[in-house]
Amino acid sequence: MATSRLRAPGRPCLLLGAILLASCSDGGRGPPSSGEGASASTGSSASASTGDDPVAARFPTPRALYEGAVAPSCAGAEGSCHRGWAQPELSSFEAFIATAGAFCQTGVGDPRAIVDGCERPGDRLVFADGVERALLRVIVPEGAPRVPAEVTVALDGPAGDVSAVARVRAPVVEGQAELRQELRGVVFTPLEPASRLRLDLSRAGEDVARAFDLRRWPRRGADVVVGDANGNGRDAAGAGLRQLVPGRPERSFLYLRLLGDELGPRMPLVEDGWSEEATRALYCFVRGLPEGWQPDTRVADEPIAYAGCPSGPEDGGPAASDYEAVQAIFDQRCASGPCHGAERASGLDLRRAALAGGEVIGAPSHEVPGRALIAPGAADESYLVCKIEPGCAERAQGTAPMPVGGALGAEERAAIRAWIEAGAKLD
Repeated sequence: MATSRLRAPGRPCLLLGAILLASCSDGGRGPPSSGEGASASTGSSASASTGDDPVAARFPTPRALYEGAVAPSCAGAEGSCHRGWAQPELSSFEAFIATAGAFCQTGVGDPRAIVDGCERPGDRLVFADGVERALLRVIVPEGAPRVPAEVTVALDGPAGDVSAVARVRAPVVEGQAELRQELRGVVFTPLEPASRLRLDLSRAGEDVARAFDLRRWPRRGADVVVGDANGNGRDAAGAGLRQLVPGRPERSFLYLRLLGDELGPRMPLVEDGWSEEATRALYCFVRGLPEGWQPDTRVADEPIAYAGCPSGPEDGGPAASDYEAVQAIFDQRCASGPCHGAERASGLDLRRAALAGGEVIGAPSHEVPGRALIAPGAADESYLVCKIEPGCAERAQGTAPMPVGGALGAEERAAIRAWIEAGAKLD
């Protein structure tokens, strides 16, 4: 892990959770505990697991990590960013572990600052004929009053029957979906393309009209949630980042913010107790949690699973063969919009079904037919890798590097390379 760090001397707080560009504002897998039937280990059991690892000796348990690094760096005093001010709240150990599974960047003041990986799945617009479409964007006319009389919505496909009452529901989570709004009094006008609608809200109640006003941020209560909150044309399909993802540090926003500035200013901004050892401790703590783990304070004194834990993804961590992380990159950056999804630009479909169906792995490239799109075990021989590497000189003449919206980050490219080198397996 890199040892050089950028700091802002005199800045009073650590920003682990929000994209804040000028100042603080709201903006191996041995499980320590599954949350069911777990009990706290004694201090002696934690000490016995440290061996000769200096990181394990300094931060043997999650409680030690919190008290020795997270608390003094993030929430050491009133007015610290993550002590009742910015999201996520980190003022207690309970608040720290409650970030597991929590959405990231919920406190960002401007939705345009949200990174694609932190966008929330969009609500669903359910039409009278049963057709459902994800809400990608809501466009409020410039100069609209506090309660807008009309908005335009962009969906992820053609609208259904607009002649009767529609409703908005949240995405299904754990088998249940929350009803946001019954759109009584709303008049729909189909637009071109067929995935756009104008909503006349003048005869709907104020609550319905304000629910569609994306100028009101952060979203709350019954407000609709859109899948392309930052408006860059890429929806939240496959967005895989959360504050902490049990078992998946490479998808954990808090951890990734410690590694570089691709998701916002590299953190922490001040030392105050943080160190490279703390970064590795956080990595190993998250990596050792079983996937699906629910926050449980009984994990506090369980030993962090340092055994077999590398210093980070670049040293062979879980990103080395993580198909799900790679598919999330494809979904967010390549298969959304008029690109390598349903539109199959250049004959390439990077959605999950296409990869599983043998259309990509081992298949020849349309641009360079003599070269495989993905050659399992050989990233340098894979034309897809050439397409995402800005400096590759072997792209077909007259073609551009991908994706169109801007180059992938170094960690994203490394994840794709590592997955291919590991055999491009889909499990």
